[in-house]
Amino acid sequence: MTPRLALLAARVARSLWFRPAVAAVAAVAVLAAAPFVAHLLPSGLMTLIGLSGVYDLLDALANTLLAVAIFSLGIMASSLRAASAAATPRVRPLLAQDPTARAAISTFIGGFVFSVVGIVGLSTGYYGNASKVLLFFVTCLLLLVLMVSLLRWIARLSRLGDVAESIDLVEEEARRTLRELAADPFLGGTPAEGPPAGGEPVLPEAPGYVQAVDANGLGTLADELGADLHLVARPGRFVGPGRPLAVAMRALSDEERARVRGAFLVGRQRTFEADPRFALTVLSEIGSKALSPGINDPGTAIDVIATAVHLLCDWSEATGRASPEVRHPRLRVEPIEPGALLRDALRWIARDGAALAEVQHWLQTALLMLATQDPARFAAPARALSAEALARADAAMTLPQDLEPLRALAARVQAA
Repeated sequence: MTPRLALLAARVARSLWFRPAVAAVAAVAVLAAAPFVAHLLPSGLMTLIGLSGVYDLLDALANTLLAVAIFSLGIMASSLRAASAAATPRVRPLLAQDPTARAAISTFIGGFVFSVVGIVGLSTGYYGNASKVLLFFVTCLLLLVLMVSLLRWIARLSRLGDVAESIDLVEEEARRTLRELAADPFLGGTPAEGPPAGGEPVLPEAPGYVQAVDANGLGTLADELGADLHLVARPGRFVGPGRPLAVAMRALSDEERARVRGAFLVGRQRTFEADPRFALTVLSEIGSKALSPGINDPGTAIDVIATAVHLLCDWSEATGRASPEVRHPRLRVEPIEPGALLRDALRWIARDGAALAEVQHWLQTALLMLATQDPARFAAPARALSAEALARADAAMTLPQDLEPLRALAARVQAA
């Protein structure tokens, strides 16, 4: 399976409707197979268990679970709206993929389908006495699963849609993609020294964001073409006229251009799957929105700054330990610069928090920590962002008591 197909399959598996659909199909399959399995039960069970209450039990479940499922979906919708208002709309896909919520909703819907189909089977005489015994045990097991799911769902509701949880979800995605970047920074290719000189650009069929790249397919294609391919559009890049997907170092036929284009998944929105810069940008959006006059929550912006420091330090350490393998010598890949990651995570918080001394203090402290932790990667971009943030603070603040500590911290960043 190509990375493109794997990505699409993973999106379907993580979607909110997929697990409820699987649960409903499984419920119907169990009920349809019950008469064929029931003869394996010991005959003595039919004399120990009363069969008259199975219908009433299924009827009670059918009347209850549909309301619970609809109520749970309503809570999910309200939480998504709350997260969009308090954090950023870009975090909604992560909340919609919440495993506890999907498990609870799929259990409720699967239980409802099981109950309704079971009632139909009992009403039509599809089940004999042995099947009713089996149905009783399966229903008891379903009740146990429902109770566990309900308790987990109640515990989950205390944080669903919370700003702190939004930060945690984005942090998790950022850490995953940054570690993937550290382990394979050039996608199996060789680092490009700079933009390719000359060559034939391969443009997308329509403008959009690159969501996934089949680097192995591109490397194989470069070998077949007998020419270098420069990958200039990593996941997250907006491509279109003047912004190609790749550049081939020889003329390509229409079929060859189509094959190069087929290695890219281009969509209308940026996604988290393979784009660490997008995750850092969304994290920064949460901090910037917290600094808006309508919210005025510098504490959340400070939490975002601290989270960004954790992520970038983790990426730096993982990059230092990694030994990237060159699998495709003819595939040239432009690197993601550490300065780009740093600016994605912190620059806009520096702009929106220019007048807040506490935010600027944390920002300069974060830049000092990064420049000290990894001077080779972060010192130069940290100095540049520190000077920019100090200039913004100079323009926004008036009290010397606020500015003097910031200038001292900025001086330490410049000396790092």
